Amino acid sequence: MLDQQGNYYVTDSRAGGVSKFSTYGRLLKTIPTPLAPLGVAVNDQGGLLVSQGSYVAVLDRNGAESSRLGSGAGQFKKANGIAIDANGYIFVADSLDDNIKVFTSAGQYVTAIGSTGTAAGQFTMPTAITYEKKYNQIVVADTINGRVQFFDASSYAYVKTIGRLGSKPLQFTSPQGVTFEYDAMGNPTRMYVVDTFQSTIQAIDPVAGTFLAFISDFGTANGQLVVPGDVAFDPSNKRLIVTNGYGYLTMFGIDGGTNPTKTTPPTLVIDPVAANVAVPDITITGTVESGSDVTVTTGTTAVASPVAYTSATTWTCSVTGLVPGTNVITASAVDGAGNTASQTATVIYTLPAPSLTINSGLPTLTRIPSLTLTGTVDAGATVVVDQSSVSGTVTGSAVITDTSWSYEATLVEGSNTLTVSAQTPGSSKAVVTTSVTLDTVAPV
Repeated sequence: MLDQQGNYYVTDSRAGGVSKFSTYGRLLKTIPTPLAPLGVAVNDQGGLLVSQGSYVAVLDRNGAESSRLGSGAGQFKKANGIAIDANGYIFVADSLDDNIKVFTSAGQYVTAIGSTGTAAGQFTMPTAITYEKKYNQIVVADTINGRVQFFDASSYAYVKTIGRLGSKPLQFTSPQGVTFEYDAMGNPTRMYVVDTFQSTIQAIDPVAGTFLAFISDFGTANGQLVVPGDVAFDPSNKRLIVTNGYGYLTMFGIDGGTNPTKTTPPTLVIDPVAANVAVPDITITGTVESGSDVTVTTGTTAVASPVAYTSATTWTCSVTGLVPGTNVITASAVDGAGNTASQTATVIYTLPAPSLTINSGLPTLTRIPSLTLTGTVDAGATVVVDQSSVSGTVTGSAVITDTSWSYEATLVEGSNTLTVSAQTPGSSKAVVTTSVTLDTVAPV
């Protein structure tokens, strides 16, 4: 299954998750699932629908489960392939109930298509399912019956069948994957069907129903297949992407199609961040080239959360526990081809100023040159007194005992301004000012 950015998703039942690959073939991430996954589809929000046997899990773009399909009416016996039509309706092949269950885009059960049997419109273990957009049809690999069946996606009526049991052209022993190729006008030109037991792919004209070619055969050499399970067509690069039973993907170029390459670094931007903050927790946001992954690091004990994506090109990250002083935050991006880019933002975290008081009762006019200043301050702070007068400025440090401080000031004749400041490491300053006039001249 491919998304709009050309990334492709592969369910891995043994590993218990969905692997997301870039269009360049780089593994971007693995999304764990609680049960062995089978079918997968991408919705309009960029989230995934993953079949989990008795239900279909709906995952958001970050891989978190948001809802489920299949509880109550529409309960599955074995949910398998998933397709979404142009109106957002969801079609799920139930391999053990021999039908296709239909849900609205909101997950409400609508109906079931088909029943057990070999007649037209019936199934025996349907597995793969896909949406054919030109004629608005749901196309199902009816695996045990060795055929591919077409249904109208609006009326759910049976339309036609291609194939029957066998190993010759237009015959299948175990069809388990279906995909379509379109021309520039949007007309389907080829249907590709994976025949798992024959380890081959048949290219078929889906309109005329005629055989076009076999692609590959059984073997372990490059370009050969061993019990392939599914297939997708990549229209941007004109290639078939096939899940091979040997545990890897095999690519086939169609009409000169090739694997894409890219050597330029991804574009990455950190949105403007406040240079100075008074809180230890901040959120940073930015933009990045579609299809790239972003990680954020701090280089200190501050913790950057995993990046969340609000769209295909926008991201957000919470940074908690900034250290007092300078914090350099680095955002790094890796695109689908493995090219990297990084940007930094510098944030200075300043702690709140400590609490500082100066005791009341100080005179505003005195004839005694010695003056004792006292007060309180938060533990761990230092207290400095600046004494300004006509003679200049004298600076001294107060004596601190627990949360009390004292300072012996020597006044000079005339006005004396005493500025008391307190600061803890990394904090802003608390400042208190008082003025005292020394007058030692006797009146005449």
